[in-house]
Amino acid sequence: MTTLLFSNSLWGQEPSKKDSEKKEKTKQAVETLLPKPIIVINFASVERILQDIDLIFELAERPEIAEIASSSLANVNDLEGIDQNKNMGVEMYLKTGLLPQPVFIMYLPISKVRSFIETLEAVIPGDEETIKKDPNRDDLFIVNGRRGESLIRMQDNYAHMLFRGGESEETLDLITTRNFDDPTQQFQNLTNNYDLAVKLDLSGVPELMRTTFLGFFRTAIETQLQQRDGESDSAYELRRMSGKQNIEGIEYFLNEAQELVLGGYIDTEQKRGIIDFLIKARPNSDLARDIKNIPGKASYFSVVTSRKNLPVAASASMNIARRERESYHAYLTYFEKQLAEKLLAEDERLQNTNSVKQFFGPIKSMVKKGHLDLFAQLVATPSRKFALIGGIKVTPSANLSAALLDLIERVDKLPDNKAKIFTNAETVQGIALHQLQPDIKSADDRQKRFLGGVPSLYVGADSQVIWFAMGTDIAVSALNEAIEQINTASPEARKEQRTAPFQIEFHMRPWLGLFSEEEIDQSGVMQVLDVAFEKDNDLIQMTTQPTETGVRTQIQVDEGYLKLLGLSISKQFDRNQERRARRERERQKKKAKDNQNN
Repeated sequence: MTTLLFSNSLWGQEPSKKDSEKKEKTKQAVETLLPKPIIVINFASVERILQDIDLIFELAERPEIAEIASSSLANVNDLEGIDQNKNMGVEMYLKTGLLPQPVFIMYLPISKVRSFIETLEAVIPGDEETIKKDPNRDDLFIVNGRRGESLIRMQDNYAHMLFRGGESEETLDLITTRNFDDPTQQFQNLTNNYDLAVKLDLSGVPELMRTTFLGFFRTAIETQLQQRDGESDSAYELRRMSGKQNIEGIEYFLNEAQELVLGGYIDTEQKRGIIDFLIKARPNSDLARDIKNIPGKASYFSVVTSRKNLPVAASASMNIARRERESYHAYLTYFEKQLAEKLLAEDERLQNTNSVKQFFGPIKSMVKKGHLDLFAQLVATPSRKFALIGGIKVTPSANLSAALLDLIERVDKLPDNKAKIFTNAETVQGIALHQLQPDIKSADDRQKRFLGGVPSLYVGADSQVIWFAMGTDIAVSALNEAIEQINTASPEARKEQRTAPFQIEFHMRPWLGLFSEEEIDQSGVMQVLDVAFEKDNDLIQMTTQPTETGVRTQIQVDEGYLKLLGLSISKQFDRNQERRARRERERQKKKAKDNQNN
């Protein structure tokens, strides 16, 4: 009896050949997928998104549209059964192989399974698909329909679902056998920091797959870098150099970066929108060291880069990574060679004292030392016209100003030069500016409105800065004011770094100041912009700063842009309502006319 029971127990434990084959297939199927998702799209929660919508239409003074958006959830069973306070999203896994294929899985937080299934059935179009519980497992539901079978896996109060159309034996086995992590914990950082985020996890890509992809990519790009028919040698050289730099940059990034995150959220207290782009470097990698060294010393131009309410302003005071220095140096050498061939005689090119070398030398030296320091600003002048000014700091050189003058004089003598050139046309703070004016008889309407007339380019240099301005004579005055502000600043003020290592700002209100009230009233778009923006709510600011593990590029948008979004959607909503009402009136008229005829 004991022997019989034991043999029966062994028989009961020994899998059948069919079950063994199924388990082996399942094991092989799971192993053909990478262990963690490569891409994640994460929504913080339905409630957070609804709060954002409420704020946008509150700013636009159209709260009723937010209510309409909320009530529209009735079309999907009010999302009954879905926990509206927890995160949800999509994961993309990769199948291993020579050409990896994506597998998309949605994760949804579940508060009540039965209600969730009813909501899902309400979402599925038509009545050809059914959702039934697996008779052998409490955590599986089977979706049957005209497109075949799919599965829903319940785990940790989340439903994990394949995108329809992506079903295969391997992907179905993935749903039934994989132990999914709890998305609440797994993506906690994304949920805490962003309303919506996309994460690319490069650490999950095996080295062989990455190397194979880069090999295919390099081969594909290099085939496009052959010299084309009719392409000049200089144009080919520049295109090939640029292409190789791009290839090397992408390879460096894919090998050195660990993850990327693109995320956004609305700060409901500050009433502004934030978009972050984060790069996390692999520990102890070259990229990690390069990012850590990004912040440079205080900008030479820091006194003027902190000016507020400019139409557009850009500045950079940052250390350049070694590989970037080599790239910049290669471009400078190329342009130096092209300019020398254009302006210098053959014997002059051999001289180390020629003006081209003396001009490019301080710039190349600055790049070699590894610190980039420059600024550019679009300034609104008292005449309500714009002027572009800027400067780039270079390694000090007593010959820089004379070299620039010689180059401009040589350009003026070129037979194909069509610009009007005036050397030493203006002087600002003891710096001679040379004027290059395009061969244009009169300014067009756009030039008159924005710049006040035909714009000229003014360039000049002292021993350590190359200065420029673009516009009419008001641009010269604007540049003079900026240089004077720098020269008269105290040593303490000049050492203070007031901006991020890289920063761009844009203000909308100064642009509206170019138009009269009558012009604004006559334009529907201008009216919306005028309502949305005030002097203190019109800023878009982009900054780049290192973090503890990488680098963050952040874009902040003021309240006015959220209000603009709400106003724009409201205008479109009103137009749609008007069209529907007009169609209904026409339908009623036609119906009444048909009744009269009958």
